[in-house]
Amino acid sequence: MSLTFDSGEMKVKGTGSDDVGTFTITGIYSTKTQRLGLNKRYRSGTGNPTENLGHNVTIQLYWNPSTNQFEGKWYVQTAKYSGEDRFELKPANQPKSNIAFKV
Repeated sequence: MSLTFDSGEMKVKGTGSDDVGTFTITGIYSTKTQRLGLNKRYRSGTGNPTENLGHNVTIQLYWNPSTNQFEGKWYVQTAKYSGEDRFELKPANQPKSNIAFKV
């Protein structure tokens, strides 16, 4: 997954794929509170047809300076599935001009 941060509007966007399917990310962040609020939207017809419902995943994260990563939870609520679990977002080793994260 790769994310782009717009410091003028304090918005985040990105794309990626995982074992469920291909997704887009939109969200907001605050340098003051060091928190991220993300919406992960799966594209129907990609990845695992049993798990990919073209659904949204809400992700709420805070920066943990002790582990040097964002930590928090993801939440899903669909007609077929409801759940939540731990989520970690770690900066990838990239040049400083490009901020990239891995899950």
